[in-house]
Amino acid sequence: MNSPLQESAPSAFLPVSLIALSSIVLLTWNLIIVVNQHYNGVRISAQQEIQFAQAVQAETKLKQMMSDLVDLAKTDTDAETIVKRYRIAFTPPAGNPETPAPVKKAPAKDVKAPAKAPVKAPAAP
Repeated sequence: MNSPLQESAPSAFLPVSLIALSSIVLLTWNLIIVVNQHYNGVRISAQQEIQFAQAVQAETKLKQMMSDLVDLAKTDTDAETIVKRYRIAFTPPAGNPETPAPVKKAPAKDVKAPAKAPVKAPAAP
Protein backbone atom coordinates (compact mmCIF):
# COMPACT_ATOMS: atom_id res chain seq x y z
CA MET A 1 0.00 0.00 0.00
CA ASN A 2 2.30 2.79 0.96
CA SER A 3 5.63 2.65 -0.67
CA PRO A 4 8.77 3.51 1.28
CA LEU A 5 9.22 6.73 -0.75
CA GLN A 6 5.86 8.14 0.35
CA GLU A 7 6.55 7.57 4.04
CA SER A 8 9.74 9.64 4.02
CA ALA A 9 10.40 12.54 6.41
CA PRO A 10 8.62 15.85 5.82
CA SER A 11 10.24 18.07 3.21
CA ALA A 12 12.61 20.85 4.32
CA PHE A 13 11.60 23.03 1.38
CA LEU A 14 8.80 24.88 3.16
CA PRO A 15 10.84 26.10 6.21
CA VAL A 16 13.81 27.10 4.05
CA SER A 17 11.59 28.98 1.61
CA LEU A 18 9.85 30.79 4.51
CA ILE A 19 13.20 31.83 5.98
CA ALA A 20 14.39 33.01 2.55
CA LEU A 21 11.17 34.96 1.97
CA SER A 22 11.33 36.64 5.39
CA SER A 23 15.00 37.54 4.77
CA ILE A 24 14.08 39.13 1.43
CA VAL A 25 11.27 41.14 3.07
CA LEU A 26 13.56 42.27 5.89
CA LEU A 27 16.39 43.33 3.55
CA THR A 28 13.93 45.15 1.26
CA TRP A 29 12.51 47.02 4.26
CA ASN A 30 16.04 48.01 5.37
CA LEU A 31 16.88 49.19 1.85
CA ILE A 32 13.76 51.37 1.76
CA ILE A 33 14.69 52.92 5.11
CA VAL A 34 18.26 53.65 3.97
CA VAL A 35 17.07 55.26 0.73
CA ASN A 36 14.59 57.45 2.65
CA GLN A 37 17.30 58.51 5.10
CA HIS A 38 19.62 59.43 2.24
CA TYR A 39 16.88 61.45 0.53
CA ASN A 40 16.09 63.28 3.78
CA GLY A 41 19.78 63.99 4.37
CA VAL A 42 20.18 65.51 0.91
CA ARG A 43 17.03 67.60 1.38
CA ILE A 44 18.14 68.87 4.80
CA SER A 45 21.60 69.69 3.45
CA ALA A 46 20.07 71.79 0.67
CA GLN A 47 17.87 73.61 3.19
CA GLN A 48 20.88 74.32 5.42
CA GLU A 49 22.79 75.81 2.49
CA ILE A 50 19.87 78.14 1.75
CA GLN A 51 19.58 79.14 5.41
CA PHE A 52 23.34 79.77 5.63
CA ALA A 53 23.22 82.03 2.57
CA GLN A 54 20.31 83.94 4.11
CA ALA A 55 22.20 84.32 7.40
CA VAL A 56 25.27 85.67 5.61
CA GLN A 57 23.09 88.12 3.69
CA ALA A 58 21.37 89.28 6.89
CA GLU A 59 24.74 89.69 8.63
CA THR A 60 26.06 91.78 5.75
CA LYS A 61 23.01 94.03 5.80
CA LEU A 62 23.23 94.40 9.58
CA LYS A 63 26.92 95.35 9.42
CA GLN A 64 26.14 97.93 6.73
CA MET A 65 23.31 99.35 8.85
CA MET A 66 25.58 99.54 11.90
CA SER A 67 28.26 101.30 9.89
CA ASP A 68 25.73 103.79 8.53
CA LEU A 69 24.34 104.41 12.02
CA VAL A 70 27.80 105.07 13.48
CA ASP A 71 28.60 107.42 10.57
CA LEU A 72 25.27 109.20 11.03
CA ALA A 73 25.91 109.56 14.76
CA LYS A 74 28.74 111.97 13.94
CA THR A 75 26.23 114.53 12.65
CA ASP A 76 22.81 113.54 14.03
CA THR A 77 21.95 113.76 17.73
CA ASP A 78 19.22 111.09 17.56
CA ALA A 79 21.61 108.62 16.00
CA GLU A 80 24.24 109.56 18.57
CA THR A 81 21.71 108.87 21.34
CA ILE A 82 20.97 105.42 19.91
CA VAL A 83 24.67 104.62 19.57
CA LYS A 84 25.38 105.67 23.14
CA ARG A 85 22.29 103.97 24.59
CA TYR A 86 23.05 100.58 23.06
CA ARG A 87 26.84 101.02 23.19
CA ILE A 88 27.26 100.43 19.47
CA ALA A 89 30.82 100.43 18.22
CA PHE A 90 31.62 99.50 14.67
CA THR A 91 35.11 98.86 13.40
CA PRO A 92 35.54 97.79 9.80
CA PRO A 93 37.24 94.44 9.22
CA ALA A 94 41.00 94.59 8.84
CA GLY A 95 41.06 92.94 5.41
CA ASN A 96 38.35 95.12 3.85
CA PRO A 97 39.91 97.04 0.92
CA GLU A 98 36.91 99.41 0.62
CA THR A 99 37.51 101.10 3.97
CA PRO A 100 41.17 100.97 4.97
CA ALA A 101 41.96 100.99 8.65
CA PRO A 102 43.27 104.29 9.98
CA VAL A 103 47.03 104.46 10.29
CA LYS A 104 48.34 105.55 13.67
CA LYS A 105 51.28 107.88 13.36
CA ALA A 106 53.87 108.05 16.10
CA PRO A 107 55.43 111.38 16.99
CA ALA A 108 58.49 112.13 14.90
CA LYS A 109 60.77 112.68 17.88
CA ASP A 110 60.14 109.14 19.23
CA VAL A 111 60.92 107.41 15.94
CA LYS A 112 64.56 106.48 15.48
CA ALA A 113 66.01 104.91 12.40
CA PRO A 114 67.74 101.61 13.07
CA ALA A 115 71.49 101.73 12.91
CA LYS A 116 72.92 100.10 9.83
CA ALA A 117 75.45 97.38 10.43
CA PRO A 118 78.65 97.70 8.43
CA VAL A 119 78.71 95.46 5.38
CA LYS A 120 81.70 93.15 5.34
CA ALA A 121 83.30 92.05 2.11
CA PRO A 122 83.16 88.32 1.51
CA ALA A 123 86.33 86.47 2.43
CA ALA A 124 88.56 85.48 -0.47
CA PRO A 125 89.06 81.75 -0.90
